[in-house]
Amino acid sequence: MTLSVSIGLAGGYGDVAAGADMSAGLDVLDVAHLTAQSFPGGVPALAQRMGVSANTLQHKLNPSNTTHHLTLKEALLLQLITGNVAVLHAMAKQLGYCCTRVTPDQSEGCPVEAFMRFQTEVAELTRAAADALGQGTKPSRNALRRVEYQAQELMAVTAHLVSTVAKLVPNQGGRDAN
Repeated sequence: MTLSVSIGLAGGYGDVAAGADMSAGLDVLDVAHLTAQSFPGGVPALAQRMGVSANTLQHKLNPSNTTHHLTLKEALLLQLITGNVAVLHAMAKQLGYCCTRVTPDQSEGCPVEAFMRFQTEVAELTRAAADALGQGTKPSRNALRRVEYQAQELMAVTAHLVSTVAKLVPNQGGRDAN
């Protein structure tokens, strides 16, 4: 008798959930393999959606295979179909970067609105950090996720504020202000 247990990449987000959705040190190929395995229906279903042979995709996703390789376009398509951008994050981590999801500018180019939204996000991050740190106990995983989320939001509105200010810089000598 054998027992097979399948654990997906995106487990629960409660306080008792696993520490991370994926191990911090996973290689890009390992992440791609896990992403495909966790897709509903696994590699065969993903291959069908990608329009490729399931056997070929399985070989390309096998980290031990040295003859078949996932192309950049295939890696992008894999992430678009699964909705899981863990491959992107793994690549960024290996290169010493982090990824921030871009959110649409809500200020519609108004400098005062952009500055107000920036200040609002500073307050939201401050509130999340204070809630996480001010309870006299170690922060929960949910508290950490809230701080991470608010930090990402602050980065996005900061970029929008900088962009709004840059658009207001007068064009001199025919050169673009950006």
